[in-house]
Amino acid sequence: MVAAALDASQVPVDVAQRVRNGFDALSPEVRRAARWMVGHGSEVAMLSMRQQARNAGVSAPTMLRLARALGFGDYAALRRPFQEAIARGPLNFGERATALQSTPRSTRLDALSIELAKAQIDDVQSVRALNSALAIEATVKAIAAARRVGFLGVRSSFSIAYQFRYAYNLIATNGTVLDGLGGILLDQAEMFDRRDVLVAISQAPYSSPTVRVLDAAQRRGVTIVALTDSTLSPLARHARHTLLYRT
Repeated sequence: MVAAALDASQVPVDVAQRVRNGFDALSPEVRRAARWMVGHGSEVAMLSMRQQARNAGVSAPTMLRLARALGFGDYAALRRPFQEAIARGPLNFGERATALQSTPRSTRLDALSIELAKAQIDDVQSVRALNSALAIEATVKAIAAARRVGFLGVRSSFSIAYQFRYAYNLIATNGTVLDGLGGILLDQAEMFDRRDVLVAISQAPYSSPTVRVLDAAQRRGVTIVALTDSTLSPLARHARHTLLYRT
């Protein structure tokens, strides 16, 4: 129950931003603690510091060093935003599914439609919970100023990239989707340079082709916008702008 209470993508925005900004300066052991923390928000909120250290495979003082490296006075101050996120009561899909299955068959379809509508509304509202207004505004400005905007997503993320390109092209004519047909994904990415923006989409487990394209694009100075599930994902590590979504 604890592990399901707070999704990794719901790590408090302020904490996630601090981790991302300071990650490169951390020691290897503190980096290990940071990666564990970002992926185990519920345990950060609920377990003792020593138990968290054991689960992360580091020493207890390392957790304290992590808190101080992120600008918190002590580990209790670091935990507080996670505990507040738990208190806000995120969705518990397991309990909802069980309740739905026990609903009489005659009303099950109506109950399901209500649940689906509420879930979609909650997902849209989570954009503001996971991303600051300033981050969203900065991303929009970068896209609006670009000569060309590319949308990249492979496998399960391709449909998202395609929909983004379709919607974007309703208001602008400089959007294109990188579909990689015939294995030419890297070739398609070569048309982008520092005047352009590449919007890349992926979640864990992250797509290797997407990461390879971002490696090449970053070397050419392309502005990368990452839509992903963690500030420590390979996409975010390449990106100038990162927007998180709940998985």
